Amino acid sequence: MDSRFFAFNPRPTRIALFLGACVLAVLTAWALAAARQATEPFAEARAGITAGLMLLFLYAFHRLRPRPDWGVTLGTLGVKVARPFSNAPPMELTWAQLGAVRRLGRKGDVLGLFFNEQGRLLVPRHLFARRAVFDELVSALEERLPPPRHDA
Repeated sequence: MDSRFFAFNPRPTRIALFLGACVLAVLTAWALAAARQATEPFAEARAGITAGLMLLFLYAFHRLRPRPDWGVTLGTLGVKVARPFSNAPPMELTWAQLGAVRRLGRKGDVLGLFFNEQGRLLVPRHLFARRAVFDELVSALEERLPPPRHDA
C-alpha cells in the first residue's frame, strides 16, 4: 500500500470566517462611532466585544490556512493526522492502535478514529475542500479497517 495524502484545505470555512470578520469590523466601527457621540450607554462594551470576536475570527482564519503536509496521511505503518490549531507534530497512529473507523454526526460529516484502548480522534469534513476528498479518505480507511458490525 502506497502512502496516500489527503490535504486539509478548509476553503469554505475560511471564506465564512473572513466574511464574519468583515461584518464584525463594520459593527465595531459603528459601536465606536456611537461611543464617541455618547448616544448609547453600552457602546464601548459592544465595541470591545465585537473587536474581540473579530480578532478571534481572524486568528482562526490564519490558523486554518493550507500548509505543506497538513492533512491525513495513510501509509503502510499507520495513519498520520495533523492537528488543525496546533503547531505540535502530527499524531502518528499505527494500524494496531486503531480499533474502528466510523462516520459520526447526523450527516456523517465527522470521521471517528477509535483506538483499541480508550480514546478517539475526530476529523471533521469542513477541514477538506470538497466532500469527495473526505469520502475518499473514509473509504480508504474503511477498506483497511472495516467498520464494526452491530449484529443483534
